[in-house]
Amino acid sequence: MAEAGQALTPSPDTAPAQPQLAQAQGGPRGIPQFGQFLGNDKMLRQGGLILGLVAAIAVGVALFYWAQEPVYRPLYSNLEERDAAQILAALEGNNIPHRVDSGNGTIEVPVGDVHRVRMRLAADGLPQGSGVGFEMLQQDQSFGTSQFIENARFQRALETELSRSITTMQAVESARVHLAVPRQSVFVSQRSEPRASVVLQLSQGGNLGQGQVQAIINLVASSVPELSAENVTVVDQRGRLLSRREEDRLSGSARHLEYQQQLEERYARRVENLLAPIVGNGRVRAEVSARLDFSEEESTSEIYDPDRSAVRSEQVLEERRRGGSNEAIGIPGALTNQPPGIGQMEEDAAAEADQQALFDLTNSATRNFEVSRTVTHNRRPTGVIERVTVAVLVDQPLQANEAGEMVRVPMEQAEIDQLTLLVQDAVGFDAARGDTINVISAAFQDVVIADDPHEVPIWEQPWAWEVGKSVLALLLGLVLILAVIRPLVMGLVGTRRADEDADAGADDVAQLENDDETRQLPSPEQKSDSTRDLLMFGDDGGSYEASLTAARQVVSQEPALAANVVKNWLGQDD
Repeated sequence: MAEAGQALTPSPDTAPAQPQLAQAQGGPRGIPQFGQFLGNDKMLRQGGLILGLVAAIAVGVALFYWAQEPVYRPLYSNLEERDAAQILAALEGNNIPHRVDSGNGTIEVPVGDVHRVRMRLAADGLPQGSGVGFEMLQQDQSFGTSQFIENARFQRALETELSRSITTMQAVESARVHLAVPRQSVFVSQRSEPRASVVLQLSQGGNLGQGQVQAIINLVASSVPELSAENVTVVDQRGRLLSRREEDRLSGSARHLEYQQQLEERYARRVENLLAPIVGNGRVRAEVSARLDFSEEESTSEIYDPDRSAVRSEQVLEERRRGGSNEAIGIPGALTNQPPGIGQMEEDAAAEADQQALFDLTNSATRNFEVSRTVTHNRRPTGVIERVTVAVLVDQPLQANEAGEMVRVPMEQAEIDQLTLLVQDAVGFDAARGDTINVISAAFQDVVIADDPHEVPIWEQPWAWEVGKSVLALLLGLVLILAVIRPLVMGLVGTRRADEDADAGADDVAQLENDDETRQLPSPEQKSDSTRDLLMFGDDGGSYEASLTAARQVVSQEPALAANVVKNWLGQDD
């Protein structure tokens, strides 16, 4: 049957006659009228093929322009509306291609022009950020500007400069500084201290340590005259108070825990730095646990020593009193002022000498003694180390075995003892406190070096997007050419060739009909033989010309049978 089917395949000469024969018999069976109309109408088929070809070409052109379109990247993010408007005006004025993201309003430019555009905008002073700094002072000021306006501008410029300085820190995304500087009065009692407030916008996942917060406080305090660090307040975007006053002693559970963690980390880092040159970098791990006593204790003692005394004060008094009569001597009256005679003077002198020889002497002394007293005031420091526990893990060394392979071998006990002594000296080991140190040697697993978190993945790099777009456009273009355009072109060429063959086939059929009129009708036996030859003419392996001649004879002798055969061919093609 396969050979018969191959023999019944229409030749180029007979194939064009098939549509006309099918129309004469009423069309193929099982095909809708609309489909038959579209399949038989040459103009509609050709028009559909042309429209498909045009659509395919349009898609190819769109792919080409899509591949040529540059990849855009954000120029700046988190811009204020004023800065965004100024940047848009500058981009439009300089004819720089750009676009604005409709989702978040981000200004985007081609990825190859990002740095060039940023430098060009920086030359124009854009973006200005949260405000204008000291460059404001370089602008021309009007002649009638008051001192109040000048002071306000200077304060605003100072706030902006402080915000820019704080923003340079790694974990800070943006910052705002508010200064409250009062006017100084000539009266000392009416003077008030300046104050400052800092609001930080931390980056996602960013956090500031207490040392960094204190650095911000000192930066602001040292930038404003007469501003003390105690008057600077720092908060973040969540309203958390980051600044707190430094105290001489630890207080509070949080401060205690923070100090304990810092002490443990310091000891662990000290041990690792000491052992790393011996066992190798990354081959030692140390963990330290410290127990601290944060209890507060104050005591005052007063001691008296009775065996030890000292003279506190001493007073000595000596009194002398003359003896004899204290009565007046001489003649009262006017004669008293007259000098006595010579004999009288000698008597008076002798009497006075006798009176001076007679007097009283009195001595007295007062001494105060103080007992020895000692007053002692003791204040016990907080954060005293009560016990330290250290665990050290050392990687086993590598040695070559008999086969020459590098294998890990346990560390000898003598080496472990030496490392233990080093660790004891590093942490200040004290057996009286109950300190313990354990050094263990074990095999470490191979360290897998993780990718740098700051490294940009290859699929996020600009050149990867450019190459990807070009490759994708090329693949889509090839698919469009091979799967769409090529079949459409082949369909158009095939339709035109089929039309030409149909015209030639119509002439052949007409010629056959003329031959039938002049040819003598065969007998029934000849008709049966011819019919059998039509069904089996391919079995003898004859040439194409012989088969064609036999087919023409059958068409002339049995037109109804030939019409049915042609209808079957049309049904198979559909």
